[in-house]
Amino acid sequence: MDVQQVANLFLIFVLIAAALALIIGLFVSLKTRSHKKGFLGTLIASFVFLIAIVSWYDKASSTVLMGTLPWILNVVGVIIALPIYLIIIYFIFKKITKSKIVNDEKISS
Repeated sequence: MDVQQVANLFLIFVLIAAALALIIGLFVSLKTRSHKKGFLGTLIASFVFLIAIVSWYDKASSTVLMGTLPWILNVVGVIIALPIYLIIIYFIFKKITKSKIVNDEKISS
């Protein structure tokens, strides 16, 4: 495995983790009908996945003797993108739960 493959796997793992965190949060949000609980589920899952991926990336990058600068740029890039992702998810969950509550009220009326 070379440096580029490790960097590519890191980004793939980050995208998979983002999708899994979204699914977890969406499930929690729809079950509890609370966008805040769904967001909290996504937030916790995102941090757990981020810690796991960065620890894997640290070990894998040291195995292939990756330089410090690419490692820092990749990790800092993900850390900068995480709050943006979470803000977008918060508003998506808010809209989804709001529309679900309205639809449920229409059905029960």
